[in-house]
Amino acid sequence: METLMTSLLACDQNRNVSAETVERLYDELELVGYVVSHDLKAPLRAIQSCCEELNRHPALSDDAAGRDTLQMLNRESERLKALMQGIVDYSRLETFATTHILLDSNEIMQTVIATFGNEIKTAGAVITCEALPKVTGHRGRLTHLLAYLLDNALKFRGEQPPVIHISARRAGEMWEFCIEDNGIGINEEQFDIIFRLFQRLHTAEAYPGHGIGLALGRKIVEAHGGKLWVESALGKGSRFYFTVKSCESP
Repeated sequence: METLMTSLLACDQNRNVSAETVERLYDELELVGYVVSHDLKAPLRAIQSCCEELNRHPALSDDAAGRDTLQMLNRESERLKALMQGIVDYSRLETFATTHILLDSNEIMQTVIATFGNEIKTAGAVITCEALPKVTGHRGRLTHLLAYLLDNALKFRGEQPPVIHISARRAGEMWEFCIEDNGIGINEEQFDIIFRLFQRLHTAEAYPGHGIGLALGRKIVEAHGGKLWVESALGKGSRFYFTVKSCESP
C-alpha cells in the first residue's frame, strides 16, 4: 500500500511517466479500493459495535479513564472510516462511467450549502453566492467537488467567523468558478503540495482531514477537461478556482 501510494505521488509530480505505467498503478489502486471497501469494513464495524456495547456498560459510569479510552477509540475509528472512504472514492474515480449532462450549478451549490447547515451555524459563517451558470458535467462529481471546497473554507478558518463568497465568470468556452474565504491562507510554496494525495499542512488534531479531498477534487476537474488551482497568502484567506465546460458557446 505504502509503495503504491509513493509511486502514484511520483507519477503525479512527473508528467513524463508513460500512460501504461499510470494505468497499471491505477489498476492496482482500484484493487486496493476493493480490499478497503470489502475486507476492512467488517472488522471496523466490529470495533465500533464493541465500543457501543461498552459505552452502555454500567461499570463505565464511575470509570473516567475507561470513558476517555472509549471516546478515543470512537474518534479514531471514525477517522479511519473517513480515510477508508476517501481511498475508495479516489480509487474508483478513474473507472466511473463518464456521463456529462446539462446541470444548473445554482441548484447544486444550494444543495451543498444546505448539507453543511450545522457546520455553517456552528462557525457563524456568512456565505454569499452570485448567480451561477448552467454547465455540462457529472452531477455527483461536481457536487462532491463543491462540497470539498466549501468544507475547506469552513474548516481552515481563523479567529474571525468564516466569510465565503462563491462566484463564476465566463472564460472562453469554460466557466471559471471561484470560492473565496477569509481563512488562515496558504504560503505560495505550498500551493502544489495541497493537491497531492495524503499531503497535509496541519495535524489532524488542529484541522481534521486526511489529505484526500483536494487531490480527488483535482481529478474530478481534470475529468471535466478543466483545471483546479489556488491563489492565497498566509493569514489573508484563499481563493480556489476551477474551470468546467459551458453548456453553450460564448
